[in-house]
Amino acid sequence: MMQTNLEWATLLRVPPDMLAEVADEKTIRGLVAGVIKSDTAAYELFAQACRFEAPFATSWIHGPGERSPYLSLELAAASLDDDRYRSLLGDIVLSTSAAIPYDYRALAGQALARIGVGELTGPLTHVVESFEPLASRSLEAKVSVPTDGIDHLFDIPETVAGRIALVVAATEAKTMESRYLLARRVLGQGDPVPAARSVAERLIVDDVGTTMISPADYLVPWDQELAGPDGGKLTLAELMRIVLLCPEFKLPDATVRPILVDFYRSVLRVSGRAIIGLAAGVFHVEHGVLATPSYYYQGRDAILGKGCVIDCVGGAILQRGTFLGGGFMPILIHTHKHIRGSGDSGASERKKILPCVFAAEAGARFPMDAIGLFETVDYLGKDAPYQGIRAVPVD
Repeated sequence: MMQTNLEWATLLRVPPDMLAEVADEKTIRGLVAGVIKSDTAAYELFAQACRFEAPFATSWIHGPGERSPYLSLELAAASLDDDRYRSLLGDIVLSTSAAIPYDYRALAGQALARIGVGELTGPLTHVVESFEPLASRSLEAKVSVPTDGIDHLFDIPETVAGRIALVVAATEAKTMESRYLLARRVLGQGDPVPAARSVAERLIVDDVGTTMISPADYLVPWDQELAGPDGGKLTLAELMRIVLLCPEFKLPDATVRPILVDFYRSVLRVSGRAIIGLAAGVFHVEHGVLATPSYYYQGRDAILGKGCVIDCVGGAILQRGTFLGGGFMPILIHTHKHIRGSGDSGASERKKILPCVFAAEAGARFPMDAIGLFETVDYLGKDAPYQGIRAVPVD
């Protein structure tokens, strides 16, 4: 059995689909539980893994446990003494690491609130009091945005490094926002998380598995402004289009891909073990000045397969274990439909829309051979051709 720190570190970084090649999982679980309880150096490496620090972000210990969506949280709860357990939970909630999935951070926050924050009251309060909300683009600013008649035009850095810098800045800003939301709830500040009030919200609540998260956390503010080139501002919608269209973000590049994964985890709050594949993505296009927030929720183990793109004007909810598209098949899931009035021009038609939410229920599959356009609105009040796929009204 692996005994040295080097071997221990190697064991912790093994991906779940390779664990069976190197060890028996049941035996290893018992080993981890014992070692992190008694060996400080081993615990420190385990704590790094629980903060999703490299190279442990895809470790097998983040797979599902028997009583928790994450084995790592289950092992921590069962093996650590109260003080060390509280400290670890606090590290997860307070961490500035964008690699920590939002649902994982929230589950840690729920456990922390349950056992009591103790001496972490000060650090949590500091996060709440020091947070500066991100602004949204004003109507006046929207009117002045140049256009080619259909699409808004905005400055895009000429270099790959410049574009990556924008993604990193947005990731950091949205991670701070997530820390604030959860720190506030752990402290019991503000109104309690409201009950689900719509079908879309119930789909999120039923899937996410923690009362520390509000469905509104997945209501994406597309007008929110983030750092742009040369001291300017880009909206979240504009930044998502840069990520979708620029070639460097479509490659399995060992430097760029982890940055993109962190971006999705922070900006869209994609859940743990969920994947937005190569050349896949989510985007939102303004219709005139209209950029209404919409839901994007991607549950644990949900996969947006290679080449599958979701227009999120109406919204999309992918419950746990869903798999959409893949194989670089060109699929566009459209969540709004243009309404044509008598005598309307094409440009005018673009600005009159009927939105809806695309919903994939837990375990649903959207097949690769469904190549082309899926017009979600067409299935409002009707059965979709694929089991577990449905259209939900925007309430």
